[in-house]
Amino acid sequence: MVKDMRPSRIVLGAIASLALSLSMAGCAGHTPEGPLRSTQFPEPELTLIWHGTGSAYRHEGEDWARTPSHDYEFTVVQRRYADRWESTKTMHRRHPDYDGSAGPREQALHFTLDYASERGATASFDVRSSLGAGHGSIDRELRRATMELAAEVSPRAPFDHYRIDQVYAYEAGQLSETVQLLDEGRPWVKVEESARLFAEHHFEAAPGVSGSSS
Repeated sequence: MVKDMRPSRIVLGAIASLALSLSMAGCAGHTPEGPLRSTQFPEPELTLIWHGTGSAYRHEGEDWARTPSHDYEFTVVQRRYADRWESTKTMHRRHPDYDGSAGPREQALHFTLDYASERGATASFDVRSSLGAGHGSIDRELRRATMELAAEVSPRAPFDHYRIDQVYAYEAGQLSETVQLLDEGRPWVKVEESARLFAEHHFEAAPGVSGSSS
């Protein structure tokens, strides 16, 4: 079947969380919002919260063209365990021209990264997520990660998988991430994400009061 390559507004909405990616009934127990649970997540070894923005682009010719109506704010709660990471991402599209083609303005996604038992200079992991299943790798210090996910979407969709590249700059409290939607290796759309790190700490007094911790 020949894929419909027209850059329609409906198809354009498939950026990162994307309405097309919400047809995830067969994704290893994950709903679009995440795995169903009757209890809370176990206490993780480390919880990190990232908050930032995503800037959307569509590939046109040899260049990337901005599509600001599909930009979003996001927050990720990342629970890290010895053998896996559990990350829940909420997204908020606030642009007044957003046309609803990627679903509701408010969306949630979940990613489970299952790590191999043996780790060398890099660690490999399997991914189960609201976007699809796949695999990836990350370096020993958990700073640079890459993952590929097969997109469970209609054959008419102009993409068939996702590539996600992440850079964790812990010392600067920054996360940089590029999400690409690819069709047989060819770029179609991408989102450039940038987030700040919010890690747990305690205050000595109410925030803003002299003597409280910063």
